[in-house]
Formats: sequence, structure tokens, C-alpha cells
Amino acid sequence: MINPETDRVLITGAAGAIGTALRAGLRSHWRRLRLTDIRPVPDLADNEELVVADVTNRPAVEEMMRGVKAVVHLAGMVGSYTLEDLFRVNARGLFDVFESARLAGVERIVFASSNHAFGFYPITEKVSPALPPRPDTTYGVFKVWGETMLQHYFDRYGIRSVSLRIGTFRKEPIDQRSLATWLSPADVAHLVDVSLRHADPGCMVVNGYSNNTRLKTVDPNWATLGYRPKDNAEDHREALRTKGVDVDAPDRGEWEWPEHGGSFPRTPDRPPR
Repeated sequence: MINPETDRVLITGAAGAIGTALRAGLRSHWRRLRLTDIRPVPDLADNEELVVADVTNRPAVEEMMRGVKAVVHLAGMVGSYTLEDLFRVNARGLFDVFESARLAGVERIVFASSNHAFGFYPITEKVSPALPPRPDTTYGVFKVWGETMLQHYFDRYGIRSVSLRIGTFRKEPIDQRSLATWLSPADVAHLVDVSLRHADPGCMVVNGYSNNTRLKTVDPNWATLGYRPKDNAEDHREALRTKGVDVDAPDRGEWEWPEHGGSFPRTPDRPPR
């Protein structure tokens, strides 16, 4: 079990949007937080220490693992990137973080996976973590690879882990699809908190969504982990309506994209030759 009073937790990608939400949600009761990012992290609390480094710098990663009991791995390429950079950070960098954690004796890894690990399932199918992955992009493939690595680390080395298949993380829902896939800042902090505190999650995969009325997934692992999300995208329905979003279409069974991955299954990873 990871002790929030005494055990050091490393958060990679701590300057990003999710990292910022985690700092706000965790630092009041996790007393030893080590943060790392390629960018500075502002306004450090007394119980936070910062290492400015790139997760593709293996010696730096090995050094920051010293004295760490658990790792929350958020760092990765998102948005616009080349496939070369995606591999460098989301594949090689991911391997270096996980392998350095193993060599340092880390006991728990919480991994920011993605709903793009199952994005090719049709939206009409209620996907659970028990189903085989169906990644919708190379980005999703590397997330599945991270989950597979953690299964190997559990089976071979006994490292406990929780992979979070994060949906649409924003302060508020942004479109019709996110009425089902939204994950709020408060709920992501709660999800990571219970993933760290659970006595023995084994090697668990969970869907990272808030308690949305229009969820298109099912996840019995929520109860096992102790995850009880409180926010609901439905509370932002009228705000989305004023922005021109067709919030009534889901009530009629109409969705803007036919797969769980939204537009990603139909968007080329690179221009066709």
C-alpha cells in the first residue's frame, strides 16, 4: 500500500492540464510529491519538488526515480506532432519511465492511457476494460502498448498498476461526444488518488470518465477501485446549447461519430502517399 504521509510520488508531465489538476487535488494530503516536466511548474507548494527534464533523457529519468514509491505517468505527445516525435516520447520515453521505475524498486504505476485504446469499437457497443483493445490511431496503439507493458511488469515483477483510459479531459464538456466522455478536473484527481491508495489493484485498467448520464461504456472496475465520480457532463448541457452544440441529438440516439474514438478512427495518421 502507498502511504500518502510518507511515500514519495513522482508525477511526470506535471505542467500539463491533467498534471495541474492533480497538483490541486492531491497536494493537500499527499505529502511528498516530486514533479517533472520539460517546462517549469509554477507556484510550488512546500511538499512539492521539481525536476525539469525530458522523459526521453534516460539518465535524468533514472535519477528522478530515486526514493520514489509510486509513479503517475502523464507525460506524452498530444495534439499536433510528427510520428517520429510520437514514437520518441510516447513509446521510447514511456519505456524508459517504466523500466527506470522497475529498476528503482517502484511499487505502483498509474498510467494515463486513453479511450483511443478502444476507439474503433462502434459507439453502439458498451465497451468495458475486459474487451480486447481496438486502438484507433498510432497514438492509441502506444497507449495499448503501455497497458501491455504494465501487465508484463505485474506478471514478472509484481509491480501493481492502474491504467486510466482517459476520455475528454477539460474543465467543461466541449462538444456532443464529450457529453458521454467528459472527465472533470475534480474527478481525475479522485481517480488518481484511489489508484494510488488501493491496497492491491493488481494490473487494472479503468475507463477515465466522470459520472455522465450518457456514458457509452461500462466499468465494473470503478467499484473495485473505489472510484465514485461526482461530476456529470449533463450539468453543462444548456451552456453547450448556447454555443450551438446539438445536445438533443444523443437523446434521439444520434451521435456525431459512429465509433468511440470520435473523429480519430477516420482521420489519417499521416497524409496518404
